[in-house]
Amino acid sequence: MTFREDLVSRLASNPGKILRYIWVPQVLAGLFLIGLAYFMGNTHFHLIREGVRAPGRIVAYKQENFGRSSGPSSTTFMPIVEFQVNDRSIQFKDWMGSNSTGAIYNPVTVLHDPANPTVAMIDRPVWNWIPWAPTFAVGLFLVLVAIKGFFQSRRPVAT
Repeated sequence: MTFREDLVSRLASNPGKILRYIWVPQVLAGLFLIGLAYFMGNTHFHLIREGVRAPGRIVAYKQENFGRSSGPSSTTFMPIVEFQVNDRSIQFKDWMGSNSTGAIYNPVTVLHDPANPTVAMIDRPVWNWIPWAPTFAVGLFLVLVAIKGFFQSRRPVAT
């Protein structure tokens, strides 16, 4: 019998061993997702909490090409937004583009950092939270389930 066959037969004969340590990959995956969500959304969350709203307008679109490993690259048009803060005109490229240009000089609401107005985004109530908040929620859920699994694995088994 090979090592692999022996390991599989031992685990199959005692499925409790697998369930006893399932919390380890759960906590690792949860922490990875929480870290990924922080990386993707820390600026957006800061703007949601501390940001100030100001009227702005889309003044241009910047074409960006995103290459793919297989197939043709995709073209996205990123809006360039202008708004005023204390008699100062500020422009920024928004994080969310579209597959076509929209109308120029469309009014938008801008959410910006009062300490650093160049940190800004178009205020979109639902899209402000996408994709980082669902990623964070799934990661938090996995960590909480792993914590519960850890404490359950430490209980003595009733016989």
